[in-house]
Amino acid sequence: MQEATVHAKAVSQAKGDHIPWGWVAITAVGLVVAVTLAAFAWVGIYSYLIHPGEALPYYQNHAQFASPIVSIVVGIPVWFFACRWVGRKAGTRAVAMCLSAWLIVPLIDIPLGIFGQAKAYDWGMIAISGSTKLLAAYLGGRAALKCVLRMRRVS
Repeated sequence: MQEATVHAKAVSQAKGDHIPWGWVAITAVGLVVAVTLAAFAWVGIYSYLIHPGEALPYYQNHAQFASPIVSIVVGIPVWFFACRWVGRKAGTRAVAMCLSAWLIVPLIDIPLGIFGQAKAYDWGMIAISGSTKLLAAYLGGRAALKCVLRMRRVS
């Protein structure tokens, strides 16, 4: 009887040790949308509260300059905390899940850069943004893994 209980506990723990691919896709797309909305919000705040009264081309130029910076600044904590939260769903595969979610970002950014005829500045910002999000996803996955392992030691 005790053997069956140990086996059932091992099976229930192993059940969470897979990458839920639906959550990977939802996380990646949701975070890209959230960071994009943050860039739009910054341009709105800038144009209405900080520096109002300019012509539309001025704000368009500001958006082209500021949006990649907002993506980096906002992207780091957003990716870390989201990966820390969603990585727990993958159990001991938390880091792999978070890095898989990050892998979708270059699949979005690189074609947009190519079709948008990005300049050297744009490619540099894409590289910096992608690498900081990679680091945030990795650290978020590591934090999720620590939490999963801590919970398993307690139970």
